[in-house]
Amino acid sequence: MKMLRIKQITLWLLLASTFPIASCNKEYINPSTASVPSVTTSPDALMNLCAGLQRRFTIGRQSPLYCAPIGGAYSVYALYTLNIGNTTEKELETGKGAITLNNSVVSQMWTQCLLARTEAETVLNNLNVAADAGDKVGLKAYASIFYALSIGTLVQFYERIPLETEVNAEFSPRQEALQNVIAILESADADLASTTPSAKFLTKVPPGIDVRNTVKALLARYYNVQSMISGTYDAASGNKAITYAAAASQTVKSEFQFSTATTNPLGEWNFTVNVFGAIDSTLGLRNGLAPVPAASDPRVGFYISQTGPTTYPLKAFALNTTASYPVYLPGEMQLIIAENYARQSLFVQAKTALDAVRTKTTDIYGIGADQPPYSGPMTQPAMLTDIYKQRRLEMFLCGQELEDSRRFGRPGPNQPGEERNRNFYPYPQIERDNNPNTPPDPAI
Repeated sequence: MKMLRIKQITLWLLLASTFPIASCNKEYINPSTASVPSVTTSPDALMNLCAGLQRRFTIGRQSPLYCAPIGGAYSVYALYTLNIGNTTEKELETGKGAITLNNSVVSQMWTQCLLARTEAETVLNNLNVAADAGDKVGLKAYASIFYALSIGTLVQFYERIPLETEVNAEFSPRQEALQNVIAILESADADLASTTPSAKFLTKVPPGIDVRNTVKALLARYYNVQSMISGTYDAASGNKAITYAAAASQTVKSEFQFSTATTNPLGEWNFTVNVFGAIDSTLGLRNGLAPVPAASDPRVGFYISQTGPTTYPLKAFALNTTASYPVYLPGEMQLIIAENYARQSLFVQAKTALDAVRTKTTDIYGIGADQPPYSGPMTQPAMLTDIYKQRRLEMFLCGQELEDSRRFGRPGPNQPGEERNRNFYPYPQIERDNNPNTPPDPAI
């Protein structure tokens, strides 16, 4: 990809952790080739870069933590734009051909994830500067988590992804991208089995993330996606997903924490700016999947409120500017187990995991379904339908909605009973303008 002249790159990357990246005709920093300042001379410098990784991923409207949950929820008709002057969000709500190549969610999710990938790779490629084993494993685990979250986010929204930082980078299939993610996470998991991150490292990065359990949870998540990425179920990947999901703690929180100085972007644009709300009490569930009445499922009231006939502000992890946001939920892990047992026609085991979510009255985040055990047909289509429904209710605004809709074979755009308004996002205009290897955009 072409890069125009950039002055004082060190200062720019420091500022980029705080402010959105803007492009213009005269100066443009391309995310696939952006340089990273020389931070590889000491463990302390790498720890500072790790702290910056979390800031890049979670702070501001340009962050993946804003773009992915908003994009995923809009894609399955779960959100409503309160002010149509917010054209970015309104385009996502309409979907299909209304999403332009300059849409800021499309562009910023792409840009910020690729920059986070580059910064994570910088840490991973320079671990040898850390002599202390605890420092080294902390750096490796933290960078692996944000590498995985960044590439894993792009995998869910785009058909192909550049995996190398180079001029005119080639694009790789989603399956290859996930294989990279999984290999990096498994290497970190192996090291964490015998070594604990140092106390020094933990004081250098923001509190809230439990690295051991997060690595296992992300392995479960991305093995689960990998199991169906070809369109045909791969039991080997599915069994790995089951193993890692069972290993991730149900009782230890791992979350992004916010303050009045570093605010939750979802809370900022829901609570303060009042840009969007839930579509209604169905949470966008169609074709008979929504709870009736909505109050019969406590998760609806956990995630949203109602302040008018058609106004449903968000609660929970988007309640306000200081609300924490979980990296993974206990219910996600149980539903990964249920999904993969169901795909293998092991329905008794699938029902056990599914009922663990349906019948729980609370968990460490206060999420409770309080539903009766599953009593539908013990068949793959019926069980997978309920597992999909439970994912949508349990994991509202998680950023995985578009991937879930495709993986579970829900009706796509322009199909009878459509449940999503896109299959994949188009590539941003900034990428197409600067990389001749950018693939054609998906039809929808």
